[in-house]
Amino acid sequence: MNSIETLKNSMKENTIYTAITFAPVQGFIEKSRKLRDLYGSSFLLSYLARIICQAAENQGCQVISPAQINVTQGTPNQIIIQGSLPEKEAQKAFARGWSTITHLCKTYIEEIPDFTYHWQRAWNAWANHTWEFFWSQYDGNEPNPVTQVRKQLNEIKRERNWIGINWQGESSTLSGADGIAWYGMTDESHPLSYRPSEIDEKINFFYEKLTQKLGEKILDSNERLSIPELIKRVITTEKIVKQLRELNTENPQLFPDVGDLKGFIEINRHEQNQYTGWFQGDGDEIGKFLQAQSARDEENILKTFSEKMMNWGKKFPYYLYPWENQTLPNFEDRLPPLTYRDGRIIYAGGDDFLGVLFRNDPKNPLTAKECLEWFFQFEQIWQTHKQGITVSIGFVWAAPNVPQRDVLQHCRETEKLAKNNGRDRLAIRILFNSGNHLDWHCP
Repeated sequence: MNSIETLKNSMKENTIYTAITFAPVQGFIEKSRKLRDLYGSSFLLSYLARIICQAAENQGCQVISPAQINVTQGTPNQIIIQGSLPEKEAQKAFARGWSTITHLCKTYIEEIPDFTYHWQRAWNAWANHTWEFFWSQYDGNEPNPVTQVRKQLNEIKRERNWIGINWQGESSTLSGADGIAWYGMTDESHPLSYRPSEIDEKINFFYEKLTQKLGEKILDSNERLSIPELIKRVITTEKIVKQLRELNTENPQLFPDVGDLKGFIEINRHEQNQYTGWFQGDGDEIGKFLQAQSARDEENILKTFSEKMMNWGKKFPYYLYPWENQTLPNFEDRLPPLTYRDGRIIYAGGDDFLGVLFRNDPKNPLTAKECLEWFFQFEQIWQTHKQGITVSIGFVWAAPNVPQRDVLQHCRETEKLAKNNGRDRLAIRILFNSGNHLDWHCP
């Protein structure tokens, strides 16, 4: 080994690596009533992850994973950085991003002039105690520093460090624990001050006005949401997205670009009484794959892998429903049969993804056979990233009256079914309105 190679290896050994993540992620996504909530959840998680990436770059660090931070939709929440991003700086950036989002949503709702708002304390609680934040740093001489810093992060995450919110009074019908968001929730919810019937009357009147402001497509008049549920819903409105873009224009170093958010496609599962197909997938044994590649240049291997998988995630929507006059990138075979926007990619962060297949046409409903035909080609679609890993997918053909949160839980269970039966498989579950289901798996 010559002197230059020795110097390079010595410099690599002394490089500091930082790993950051936050929680809850899966729980935040799963507590969703509508597809719009899933979309809002995915956007919020990606936006917050990207704020941390920008903070790292502002400190002169290099973001190893995710390799492309210009893709807002689908940024993984575990962030690996080459360099030192102090914990206080990272947490400050993250907290600033989330508090800005809560402030924008709260201010937007308070434009309704009919009420005197007594809910600041509740919003402050969610602004300060929604997330757990985990940070780890490694500057040792081990041959695999990225593996070491990720291992430390997982150990820290197992210890947990979080303050829960204990609500008094009314609660959300979704979780049974989160207080219903309404203008008097802080001072007027105590049963000794007001009769339950009076509180219900005020809540109903507030949600009537809120539905008028947001529109019936965003909020049903009979829905009662907690503050985090309301944030997921409001963040998808045109005005909030415009304000986020303005923040990025004014200070791009602190606030990321929200990207090209296309028009939202709603699914009327209940109104049209149609089955919908939900699929969730994840790459198989990524850790083993990366370890087998190289122990000498671990950060470059991870960066290259992350970049290619993020590119695949960015292109994935085109494989589902190609836009008019556009061609599928890196896909030379025939087009998938679903070519009329018969679905939506909710999240595609790289090796993991979540999507739905549907058709809002009562005269021509989407069939299970059409979905299966699309999956017949999925191996070709998946391999366009050319990374030599397989994928396990859970597909749930869900009846129209199954609650959204139950559908998501079945997606997770069905994906695990594919993983536990050999990986590189498609597990299929038919989910009936009664909650009963049939499932099987195949290569």
